[in-house]
Amino acid sequence: MMFEAIGALLGAGFFAAFHVPVPHRRDGQWQMAKLQGKPARVMGVLYHICLLPAIAALPAPVWAVAAGLTWMLLDIVLDAAGLAGTDVDVAPFRSGVHVVASLWLVTAGWTAGPVMGLVGTTHAAVFMVRLVLRSQGRPYPGWVPFASAWLNIGWMVGVAITLANLQSV
Repeated sequence: MMFEAIGALLGAGFFAAFHVPVPHRRDGQWQMAKLQGKPARVMGVLYHICLLPAIAALPAPVWAVAAGLTWMLLDIVLDAAGLAGTDVDVAPFRSGVHVVASLWLVTAGWTAGPVMGLVGTTHAAVFMVRLVLRSQGRPYPGWVPFASAWLNIGWMVGVAITLANLQSV
């Protein structure tokens, strides 16, 4: 399970590389920057690939593992389409993929214990807030992507810790 735990930590790093803004100075001013465009898509593909073994190893019902793997595989396809230069707005598709993701986040989370259950359920709830707002044609508030990013990073670190603890048992 150590390989899978390391994959989850690498996934967290790749995810953070394109979702967490980094402060830097430019022209004497502090600014926040994050990867965008093709470099962000590459990080997205790598993040999802790194999580595949962790999803398969984290104890959960088979149908929930299938949902987690589906999430990763479909998001890889969406990021690869962006790399290939699609002009299609993939955001609505990603919102649909996150419905499937929520099945795994909640189920695998509560299977792993109350802390992971709470993080997974909260993360899924933020995904659903974004979906509901988009379905109504409304923009979502700035806290939504911020909360989603940090919950996802926390989730991946929690998965790594859970998998490392399973190995030591």
